[in-house]
Amino acid sequence: MTLIAATATATGSSTASALVFAVVLGAGYLAACVIWPFCACRHCGGTGRLLSPTGRAWRHCPHCAGTGAKLRLGRRIYNHLKHTHDRGRTTRRPH
Repeated sequence: MTLIAATATATGSSTASALVFAVVLGAGYLAACVIWPFCACRHCGGTGRLLSPTGRAWRHCPHCAGTGAKLRLGRRIYNHLKHTHDRGRTTRRPH
């Protein structure tokens, strides 16, 4: 018995669809950074507190300062670029 396998040939459309997928994914992450700039802290799970080493008391999470939220990486990059742009602009005119 002979098995016949279908083979797919790579064309330019697969590259274009991968590029479109990457652009849509990047635009979605950008929208998430604009709408929801904060995400849950990974260390405390968004609660803002951790169990002390003795296991009898709670303490504030040192990574998020007890807020339970941290800025997303994309938002940190955006803020850095914005502040760099603002610092580069001169507000005084030379005499």
